[in-house]
Amino acid sequence: MRSVVLASCAAPTIISRASTRPSRHCSSVAVRPFTSSQRAQAPPRNVTANFFRFGNNGFKAEDAGIVGSQGRDDYTYDDVEQYFNYMGFLATEGTYDRMEAMLKSGLHCIDIILLLACSENDTPKVQEILKAGADPTVRGIDGKAPLELATKPELVKLLKESLATKKGVAV
Repeated sequence: MRSVVLASCAAPTIISRASTRPSRHCSSVAVRPFTSSQRAQAPPRNVTANFFRFGNNGFKAEDAGIVGSQGRDDYTYDDVEQYFNYMGFLATEGTYDRMEAMLKSGLHCIDIILLLACSENDTPKVQEILKAGADPTVRGIDGKAPLELATKPELVKLLKESLATKKGVAV
């Protein structure tokens, strides 16, 4: 039988191989069944948390700088690429060729997003970017205007209202 000596500042302890195995039954501990009376009652919890202060609680999303607070010049190449990926154009087409061609044509980034959103009938996005200053009279590289790309009746109505006011969406 092998023995191991543990070194410490206390007296040396010898552990034999037989003593390293756990015992299946410990006679010195009485087995008590678990009952609910042994468990302490949890105090009542009154936990409330406000992570965001929007709507009636504080700020509007526009005031907080989330949606609709951007202006025309705040939209960049990254926004066009993000929208292109988000709407699945990359998955459908397989390349960025269409997006790159639109960017190289000299169109403003917000106008490219408007054309893409109208082709997908994305009414909330169109409303957001028209409010930010997108040009509803812009024409894409195929020569089509947003009004010609949109097929959803409520989006067509939104674009016609925008063209009538010439300053974006009257929300």
